[in-house]
Amino acid sequence: MALQNFDPQWFLDQVWQREALLLKAALPNYECPLDGNDLAGLACEDDVDSRIIIEKDGGWELRNGPFKEEDFGSLPASNWTLLVQSVDHYLPELADLLAHFRFIPRWRTEDVMVSYACDGGNVGPHYDQYDVFLVQGSGRRRWKVGGHCSAQTPLASQAGLRLLQDFSVEQEYLLEAGDVLYVPPGVAHWGIAEGDDCITLSVGFRAPSEAALLSDYSDDIASFLDESLRYQDPQLDANAHPAEISAGVREHVKSLMLRHINDDDHLARWFGEMMTRIPDQESMIDDSLNPEEFLLELAEGAVLQLRLGARLAFDEQYLFADGLAFPYPPEQRDDVKSLCEIESGITIDTAHRLSPDMIYALFCNGTLCFYDDTQD
Repeated sequence: MALQNFDPQWFLDQVWQREALLLKAALPNYECPLDGNDLAGLACEDDVDSRIIIEKDGGWELRNGPFKEEDFGSLPASNWTLLVQSVDHYLPELADLLAHFRFIPRWRTEDVMVSYACDGGNVGPHYDQYDVFLVQGSGRRRWKVGGHCSAQTPLASQAGLRLLQDFSVEQEYLLEAGDVLYVPPGVAHWGIAEGDDCITLSVGFRAPSEAALLSDYSDDIASFLDESLRYQDPQLDANAHPAEISAGVREHVKSLMLRHINDDDHLARWFGEMMTRIPDQESMIDDSLNPEEFLLELAEGAVLQLRLGARLAFDEQYLFADGLAFPYPPEQRDDVKSLCEIESGITIDTAHRLSPDMIYALFCNGTLCFYDDTQD
């Protein structure tokens, strides 16, 4: 699927991670797959991350879910917003929306956050640490876009919200259904609903900090090292000062570190696993069937689908699925590639051409599940 009147390569070359851009009518005749009642229902679920933000008296109030039905009845008539995270993990129809943004690597996709706002509803001026496409699902929202921010940009203390202390408008856009606004990391923005029933779908992309990358990789390396491997001295000088850490010692330690870090195969496997990892992976594991029982289910007509919110990637050696690496033989590369082109929630036949062992492993990992037609 392609966005209307949009050149993906031009966008990547000229705009991506550089500046904000309005894509007017990028999704013509767009029909939002959910309404405010749907979103409120999700926000009442225990395992769903949701927030309500109310602007009042020149400030903002933050309320965290899960909510109860009566919580919505007590809200003011205007100036509030409901936000629900990872709605694509619960709503199959959002797979169609994500398909429009596959010119960005799939393993960079974080989730789709959905916000519902009544007239004047907003979350205040802020900036994000990641790229986001703000898709207007219904109603209208006016976006004010400012300049680039950094860690030194002053923030205002607002009830747990990271809001900007000062905000200067450089661009202003009024978005209607089907319009898309791209905002790169660090760019200040502030969206205010104009009228009721304003729904915005935020397609966000994961961007771990360099500190997180280094920490996670070093932890992964350490998990494979034998405790018997210990620091050993380089050639020592008996006449050296006993308290001095010499340049030679530092070089020795540096070479020790680089010996473990400079492993391309290890780096490739770790990075694929990290970028497809999901927070609640353990809850997705399904070991209820042994291999024979699983294959019998398929033989009797059971249909598989890609779990909502599943994360997939691949390289020359591995299929990465929800934080795990599955090795595959070269002759299955096309099937692995095809599997990674399927959107979450879609029934599949490609997996049946993969090895039975891999299909079963993906099922146990929670990446594949049996199709449930009661969800339609």
